[in-house]
Amino acid sequence: ARRLPRPRNHRHRGVIACAVRRMSGGACVSVFFLTMLTVYVVLAALRNRYDTQSESRTTKVIAAVLHTLIFASACCLAAGMGAFSRQLASPVHIGAGLLAGHLIFGLSLLVTHLSWRAAASHFFDLGPLWEYVVENPMVLLRFMAVSIGEEVIYRAAAQPLAIDATGSTWAGILTVAVAFCVVHRHFFRNPSEQSIEFAGFALFMGVLYYWTGSLILVLVIHAVRNIEIAYLEETLDEDEQGEAPIKADDPSEECRMPSAFVRAEKCHE
Repeated sequence: ARRLPRPRNHRHRGVIACAVRRMSGGACVSVFFLTMLTVYVVLAALRNRYDTQSESRTTKVIAAVLHTLIFASACCLAAGMGAFSRQLASPVHIGAGLLAGHLIFGLSLLVTHLSWRAAASHFFDLGPLWEYVVENPMVLLRFMAVSIGEEVIYRAAAQPLAIDATGSTWAGILTVAVAFCVVHRHFFRNPSEQSIEFAGFALFMGVLYYWTGSLILVLVIHAVRNIEIAYLEETLDEDEQGEAPIKADDPSEECRMPSAFVRAEKCHE
């Protein structure tokens, strides 16, 4: 029996069908991600706002599973959007992130403490900071992991979806910045000037990622900020109370501005 000839547009139909499947799959992942992230942000905001620290073991397990699902779906979305490109290994972007992260933290110190002396001293005195990083590799790895998780979720995945959903670049960036702030408990606990500074940092990171499209750049800046906050807190604790170095076991407390920031000059005297 002779085979019937295939229609001329057979290949085109196959390509279109493949594209439709990819689009529908991506749409499902997007809906799942946004749903899970919305639930997580709302629950975290309520917990942080009303200071409900008494969490059962079951609640912690549910939160961990939820966060894992969010991160996994965020990775799928980020990969589809091209966030995991060769720029992730760009020495230029990594170097720029290290320099910008250190500069941004110095500016944060200036904004919250209003002291050029404290900001300049911290910015140029790199020896003790380097020693802290070398002597505490686990702190470095912990904050790198936290930074990777948050930047992939909020900047690489959530922000492009928010921009598409709102139809506005600024509305999307602002929405994600607000979500990023409220999931951190310290945003509700810190003095107003520190919370405003943190909100400005979240907004800046969103704008920077939108402008550069470089995930490694914002990731390194985020990690540098966290590490320098941990270093400053340890320095203050050792000088004033003789306490052990910060362990940062609570991921929700990363990226906070030290409560002792208002006394930051003491660590440079």
